[in-house]
Amino acid sequence: MHLPTLTLLATLVTLGTATTADTLRPRNWDLRLLKPGCETSGSNFAISVYHAQGVSERSCVDLTTVRGLNRSIVDTVSWKSPSEPQFDLCMYAGGDCDSGEVVGEIRDGWGVCVKYEGWRGWRAVAKGEECD
Repeated sequence: MHLPTLTLLATLVTLGTATTADTLRPRNWDLRLLKPGCETSGSNFAISVYHAQGVSERSCVDLTTVRGLNRSIVDTVSWKSPSEPQFDLCMYAGGDCDSGEVVGEIRDGWGVCVKYEGWRGWRAVAKGEECD
């Protein structure tokens, strides 16, 4: 009779040691392409026209092959990465992510309301990794 109570108490004590920061800390990187109206302190979900997320590096993504994506209405980019492990965003002029066509990078894990410059390819790399 006392064993279930002790197990429950042990579980609650363990759960109670997680900080609010641990609970709220993102566990995956998150990329959004946004229509005009980006707010740096907002979620911007309503103006998102493309969304990708992951927990590891991502090989080249060609935006020209994404069904239903109208790049002409994209105004800004939002990139958020967890602090551990952290990822950077590499952006390329062409959809094949040719290293000679790097047109932008978002480093340090965070970039909200960054102007979209018409790039067609992107990939997520480990923090500090080159975009080539």
